[in-house]
Parts: sequence; structure tokens; C-alpha cells
Amino acid sequence: MPIFIRAAFIALVLLSTGCGRAYQTEHIETSNFLDDYSLLKGGQQGEALLSYWKSGTDWASYKKVIVDPVAIRKTPDSKLNELPHADNYQLKELFDYRIREALKTDFKLVNKPGPDTLRIQFAITDADTKSYIGKVSVEGKITDSQTGELLMASADSRAGGKTLIGTFNGWDDIGLAYQYWAAQLSYQLCEKQGHSPSCRKPKSPV
Repeated sequence: MPIFIRAAFIALVLLSTGCGRAYQTEHIETSNFLDDYSLLKGGQQGEALLSYWKSGTDWASYKKVIVDPVAIRKTPDSKLNELPHADNYQLKELFDYRIREALKTDFKLVNKPGPDTLRIQFAITDADTKSYIGKVSVEGKITDSQTGELLMASADSRAGGKTLIGTFNGWDDIGLAYQYWAAQLSYQLCEKQGHSPSCRKPKSPV
């Protein structure tokens, strides 16, 4: 897809997510993106449905991040199987953009491993853009870029709400979910690094 078309699509979705809400769902079906799902526990309020953070991690020592390209890792019954290749590509591009925009405020984005560098990886496991209510599920992990040690893992799913002030396009709901996840990740890392007074907590209806 030409660069200017991708940019236009991303801009359109970003402009359309000014109102509406994307709620956390009650359940999520996991894929095989993460290596050890036994580590994940039910998340607290404001966290992913399933979450793991390695205790004792010196988060303040990390100043840089490598953001791997967002992957597609379909669950067996994923509606991603029904979407054309172009839609799958757009789903990845938009999420990747949101993550990078959220993290570049507090971290330097790099492409080489280092002692002060995290590696962040996300995969989209399910998405529905054709329905009245959009829905998307993702899994993510953070590792030390040099050692590969797992520092965080999560799985979450969000969907649009049937409200008059909401939107009527599945892509809009997915855009809102991406916006929330990116802001949530930035906030959680900010808190872990001990910058609480300046951390920007994302707003969510749940």
C-alpha cells in the first residue's frame, strides 16, 4: 500500500476517535504469542484482563525502547480470518503508530539492543471491524533487549459501546482501544519508573 494512502487512513481513524468509548470485555481467548501463559493472572482495575509484571525489576534503569512491528497472531476462531489482507495490515499500522507516539515522550526509540533498552512486542489476536460494534484483542510483552528476560506480559480485549454519543464504525472502536492501550502502557511504565506525579493516567469508562 502506498505510504500516502496509509498515512491518510491513519489520520482518518485518529480524527474519528474523538468521541465514543471502547470498553474492556469480560473474557479473552489467548493465542500462542506468549511463551508461558501460566505467569498471567487476572489484572487489577486499570490493567489488562490478564497481566504479569516481574517483581524486582529496576525499571528506572531503562531509558530506551525497541518497538517491534506489531504482529498478527490469530486465535483459532479469530474474525481476522474473515478480513482481507489490507485490513490486517491497517490494523497493525495503526496500533504501531499509537504505541510509538505514546512511548516517545519518555523513552528514546532505538533499533539496537543495549543495557538500558527494553524490547516491546505486541500481537493482534482478534478483531472485528465489520460489525456495528468494533472489537479487538491483543497480547503484549516487554523483555530486556540484551538478555531476553521477560519483564511484562499481558492479554486484553476491548469493544465499542452502544451509546448515542459513540461512533457507528468498527474501525472507530478499534482506534479508541488502541489509543487507550498505548496510553495505559505509557502510564504503567511511568509509574514503574517512579515518576508518579507526572504520569498521565488514561481515561477509561471501566
